Amino acid sequence: MVTSTEIEKMADMENEYWWHIGKRHLVKALVERHFGDKRNLSILDVGCGTGALARALTEFGAVTGFDVSSDAIAFCKSKGLGNVFVQDVSKLEEKQYARKFNLILALDVLEHVQDDVLVMQKIRKMLTDDGLFFVNVPAHKFLWSEHDEALEHKRRYHRVELTKKLSDAGFEIVSNSYFVTVISPLIILYRMWGNIFGKSAYPKTSYVLLPKKLNDFFVALLKIETRILLKTHIPFGVTLNVVARKN
Repeated sequence: MVTSTEIEKMADMENEYWWHIGKRHLVKALVERHFGDKRNLSILDVGCGTGALARALTEFGAVTGFDVSSDAIAFCKSKGLGNVFVQDVSKLEEKQYARKFNLILALDVLEHVQDDVLVMQKIRKMLTDDGLFFVNVPAHKFLWSEHDEALEHKRRYHRVELTKKLSDAGFEIVSNSYFVTVISPLIILYRMWGNIFGKSAYPKTSYVLLPKKLNDFFVALLKIETRILLKTHIPFGVTLNVVARKN
């Protein structure tokens, strides 16, 4: 389980850090694209973390949140989210949620679980027949670093691997694209430098607090990438984004 220190760091940074802001912008854009002006959706945020995304999604309907961390769920409740639970989806008896959700999100979650295909299958059972599954995962195995170890990742993904696993779990791919592209060379250099010179005895995440103007610039870049991703496949980036539906 991710340490309470990393959970606290997420809670402190998710409202202002460029990556979290950009991810929320992408998700909201995808919801609007696929569901139009609907505001009565039943949504499940698997791995809801400290709740910023779940709270943002409440404008589209009723949001349920699961997370394995009781610390994360406590942060969610402090933000006014009531329908949030300490829950490991890989151990969930999904029958109680069968065909309940129009939209299920697993954003930066599948890399944490040992049997990711099993989790995909459970999520499929919880979707309505016309429901959608939004997935974000870290891309490229060569980028494995201390950051992944601190977050207790099991793997990073190649696009073909992720789409094949989703297909095996009973999903049809609606769209798939890389994301976080423009600044990926900087991230790659930073991770490689850390792998060579910066390894510590106690792994920690590679969040770097940026000057506000630079942070805002990175947010603007991700908003531009979102517009591109909605129209076409982006061929490279450090994150993979997939939208899938039941096959």
